[in-house]
Amino acid sequence: MSVDLVRRSVLPVLPIINERFSPRAFSERVVTDEELELVLEAARWAPSSMNEQPWRFLVTRRGGTGHAELLGSLNTSNQVWADKAPVLILNLVQRTLSRNGQENFHARHDLGLATAQLTAQATELGMGLHILGGFHADAARAAFGIPEVYDLVSVIALGFPGDPGTLPEHLKERELHHSPRRPLTELVHYGRFNG
Repeated sequence: MSVDLVRRSVLPVLPIINERFSPRAFSERVVTDEELELVLEAARWAPSSMNEQPWRFLVTRRGGTGHAELLGSLNTSNQVWADKAPVLILNLVQRTLSRNGQENFHARHDLGLATAQLTAQATELGMGLHILGGFHADAARAAFGIPEVYDLVSVIALGFPGDPGTLPEHLKERELHHSPRRPLTELVHYGRFNG
């Protein structure tokens, strides 16, 4: 993939931040056990409130145990392309604090930090991933027997970017033109909230 295609920030942010994008086209290249362990290890070292580490990852591989069930829990519009990703990961959080059973209000924030680190490591390895909110949590919970103490938050389609030409036309266009970001002036407030 050309640097010009993925570079979006005009500021000198880290290359893995500029190179990151959310592919829908995946190659046939397999994610090795070592590569998968490395991206999960990067997630493991994320900071979390009171070191709770509330994130959990249910990992499936195409053709392996649980993959069809996790794929089946995705919205139909996501199944169209996510079936080509060699790895699907269900992202969960334990919503209560292990030390006292009280609600952990920061659990989803902490999962976000963990998936951000997973994303950075995957990008460094040349992989792409697409984090999906378009799935049926109840179907996934039932398929895997996940206790109610866990919130099912998202699904990651992980693999090496492939040929956008393999996608349906409406998705091919989105693959070739990466989404812009709002300007900092709209996102950042100094000293007082200007919203």
